[in-house]
Amino acid sequence: MILTVVLFLLFLFVFFLFFVMLSGLIGIVLTRVPFVPTNASDIKFIVEKLNISSRDIFYDLGSGDGKVVFLVEKLSGAKCVGFELTWWTYALSVLRSKLKNQNAKFKNQNFFKHNWAEADYIYAYLFPPLMGRVEKKFLADCKNGSIAIVRDFPFPNLKPIKQYGTAKGHSIFIYNKM
Repeated sequence: MILTVVLFLLFLFVFFLFFVMLSGLIGIVLTRVPFVPTNASDIKFIVEKLNISSRDIFYDLGSGDGKVVFLVEKLSGAKCVGFELTWWTYALSVLRSKLKNQNAKFKNQNFFKHNWAEADYIYAYLFPPLMGRVEKKFLADCKNGSIAIVRDFPFPNLKPIKQYGTAKGHSIFIYNKM
């Protein structure tokens, strides 16, 4: 009996690891972007510098485990939405949102297929091959006055209105939709 339970638990553990690895691999293939978290100090810096408030709507493109979304919501009260294609990080974000009793929303969908018209802030920590498409979508969908916060890999054509360096050596580019 004990051996059966141990084998069953081992099977569940192996299945879970397989699910996480397969989900991560599919996410990288679909997005060409691996899961790389943003430092909490960088998020705090962004919220303070840009005066993000409870009146704002904040989108995180490729929200991973939800860290940026949760911290922006906690620090500012903004309505936050995270977009994530990788199943395990999306599921982790939804679970964390329920456990933390936060209002953050997560969508397991391609952010290019969602309209960004209501967003006041767009946050992107993505690789250079995607940044041209993100720039075009920002200009096409976002209302005048919307802000794009781009970490490390700037838009290829727009000139940022501000650029900051972080304590950990990252760059943050700020763009304003006019």
